[in-house]
Amino acid sequence: MCLTLTFSAAATSASLLTSNEDLARDLELKYQALNAKTEICREDRRSQIEVDKLTSKWFADLPSESKKVVLLIASHEAIERCTQVQVDEYTLSLVEYAAQTEDKEQLEEWLKLKQNFKPEELANDIDALNFEELIAFLKEPQFAKPFDLIAVMKQLNL
Repeated sequence: MCLTLTFSAAATSASLLTSNEDLARDLELKYQALNAKTEICREDRRSQIEVDKLTSKWFADLPSESKKVVLLIASHEAIERCTQVQVDEYTLSLVEYAAQTEDKEQLEEWLKLKQNFKPEELANDIDALNFEELIAFLKEPQFAKPFDLIAVMKQLNL
């Protein structure tokens, strides 16, 4: 508890010494870094995964439509992991900017974007999955980095 207060006080002190213009500039730099990293991660999607190494009985037993949903989630999670550092840095900068300037418009937009990934048309399919099995499947090494989702689906004849 004492550490939290110390950290909060230090963060607040730093913000008090930073001008709104400096915060806006820092926010823009963090946004550019996030976009650059996102582009790199998207380029990494060209990499292939070896579908013959997908040995999960749970995944193998799923119907084709459920396999597509699982692979979509795996692809999304891989991109999220790839950009996590830049997302965290941008988010912190955005919160500091909104707190000091009281301009919450960008923060509110960001919060909408960052809501849990669950497209409405897939909500029922996602909810029907066994989450424990899904989490175990997502931990397979093939999904550690972004991959070509369409190529994987084609290889699996989905």
